[in-house]
Amino acid sequence: MNNKIGIGDKLELEKIETGLLASFEKEPKIYASQVLDEAPEGDMFVSMPIQGGKVIPLNVGEEFYATFYSKSGMLRCQVQVTGRYKKESLYLLKLAFMTELEKVQRREYYRLSCHLPLIYRIIEADERNLLEEDIPYDDEEMVMNWQNGEILDLSGGGIRFITPFEIPRHTLLQVRFDISLGEETEVMYAYAVLLRAERSPNNSAIYDSRIKFWRMDRVTREKIVRFIFETQRKKRSREAGKIG
Repeated sequence: MNNKIGIGDKLELEKIETGLLASFEKEPKIYASQVLDEAPEGDMFVSMPIQGGKVIPLNVGEEFYATFYSKSGMLRCQVQVTGRYKKESLYLLKLAFMTELEKVQRREYYRLSCHLPLIYRIIEADERNLLEEDIPYDDEEMVMNWQNGEILDLSGGGIRFITPFEIPRHTLLQVRFDISLGEETEVMYAYAVLLRAERSPNNSAIYDSRIKFWRMDRVTREKIVRFIFETQRKKRSREAGKIG
């Protein structure tokens, strides 16, 4: 067991689904658990999740994203269930680490309220299949029917934006928007999945939509997070100046 994790630490398990639509057909289920003991070969024993007073018997072979709440901070990795056991009245899972532990920055999911122009296009089935299978293709051969929107809030995990068009849930999009980093303007391209779209309560002619980034690389995410915190810092400085 990794020395950054201790017995008694809480953890959450999120099922790893295969395929794009499988991941977004519904909100991912999160199972709460607790580290109970070390296991041979660096594995660990954790408690079987309990929901509604019932034990949830996760299956051997299933893979999960595991988020640990430890003294070292919030840590995340991928794990696989390699065994299920019962010890007296206690139900145990044996988990094997599949990836290295990485520290999770809570700030990645801080939402910045803002007003930024955005354009987006819907990824049709043929192109989506190529993306899912990681098959190289020339996107210049694709029909680029870009639509306009406006970002209302932004985080390292996704965007809330408005548009005059209703986008079906689970649609895969490509979005483009500009951010300022220092003296430079950076053009951000990202893929995202539509989680929710509702008519705006303030204007029935527009739709309030939420998207979650999909397969975003670390460099792009870090640029977005940096932009959010630079913007927040500038805002605090302006407010401090007014107060002073």
